[in-house]
Amino acid sequence: MSNTIAGLVGGVLGALLSALAMFLGPLAHQRQIARQERERGDRESARSQLQRVARVRTAMREWQDFLNDVLADIEAGRSVEVERFVSESKALRKEARTASDDLLGGGLWLGSLQFGAFDLVTRRLPDLLGGAFPDEVMPDLVHRWRENLHSSRAELNEKLLAYVDRLQDTPVDVIDSGPVRPPRA
Repeated sequence: MSNTIAGLVGGVLGALLSALAMFLGPLAHQRQIARQERERGDRESARSQLQRVARVRTAMREWQDFLNDVLADIEAGRSVEVERFVSESKALRKEARTASDDLLGGGLWLGSLQFGAFDLVTRRLPDLLGGAFPDEVMPDLVHRWRENLHSSRAELNEKLLAYVDRLQDTPVDVIDSGPVRPPRA
């Protein structure tokens, strides 16, 4: 009788283990699929946020290039049309602000101070063009504004680069690792 009971217990245990495996196998597979889908979603989210960061960098570079070109024209004594400057600078400012606002969708907020030098130069340059500053002050003012623009953008780039490092969970290799220099006067 003990062989019969042992066989019966073994059969019941085998059936229970088979039933447990049939239940847990698909469950483990479903968990694996869910984890892979989460990881894929995380990668896509990070990729979208990287594109937003690139858009901010592009918008800021275009705004800085425009302001530097206008400042170079002033330094060279070329005339600058105030209405054209105001129109183009407003469009560039709007793009930079829109691009920075889009970063919020990925969890990054750029405060208004990040645009400090850019806003200052954009706001004050029409005054300079309209003769609100004495001619002898203009060269120093233009030089200082160019340095401030450069420093402001370099600081923002450093912060964005640190954010990208965290976003990717790996450091970004920087090709242009030379010292940061302000633009020449």
